[in-house]
Amino acid sequence: MKTNYRKLHRYLKYILPLKCEDLIRLGNKNDSGYIVSKRAIKNSNTMISLGMANNWSFENEFLKINQKNCVYIYDHTVDLSYFFLNLFKSIKRFLYFKSSLENISNKLKDLQNYISLKKSNRIHHFQKKISDKNLQIEIRLNEILKEFKNKKVILSIDIEGDEFKLLNDILNFNKNIHMIVIEFHFLNKKRKEFEKIIKKLKEKFNIIHIHGNNYTSFSTDGLPITLEMTFINKNLYPITKKTLIKKFPIKNLDYPNLNDKEDLKFYY
Repeated sequence: MKTNYRKLHRYLKYILPLKCEDLIRLGNKNDSGYIVSKRAIKNSNTMISLGMANNWSFENEFLKINQKNCVYIYDHTVDLSYFFLNLFKSIKRFLYFKSSLENISNKLKDLQNYISLKKSNRIHHFQKKISDKNLQIEIRLNEILKEFKNKKVILSIDIEGDEFKLLNDILNFNKNIHMIVIEFHFLNKKRKEFEKIIKKLKEKFNIIHIHGNNYTSFSTDGLPITLEMTFINKNLYPITKKTLIKKFPIKNLDYPNLNDKEDLKFYY
């Protein structure tokens, strides 16, 4: 019996990652960092990120690896006014003694960082929503992947539940996708969709890492409601020794998404 650990139900064996010897953390030690294969990161030259919010340390770390690397971010919820509004709200709350100078400073840094991003020629932000529809403000993932079919792609997905719509597009362009980082949401409600997409992805990709996001808690069977997962292309990076990792989080790699809450601990 592991203290403070939740036990995964036996039918959840399909989510367990294979042991990968070259795992590293890319990005901050909180909500904007992910665990990836060092070899896959070094071999890739393009990152496509679906979802950005106010932190892109993961994407910035990727740019530092090689001067030729480029990042393309798609997020319709963020623009210059988003950061101005956050700064204004923080100043207003400070006047009512509900904020702090540190918080104002952080919001100002977010604004400055976004202005720098918009000036960059290596990291590009598009105010488009990823969708399976064809509205003017939306774009389908397969349209994006077609444009980068000759690139070596890292695909990062954090789009608050819409990730379940992207399975077919990912599988249709799997040959040049070296690695995928996905944050799955609402797993207490969308279990059938989750199981389907994982089992289909595993036909072309191996799971090499999972981590529970402590913004939410556990489902009744021990699965975190919000789960970060890393997949690596089977053909490009074969794993011959099929050793399963069964205890999470992984020390010195994983850190809580929310610093003031304990990380989600679970095992199989």
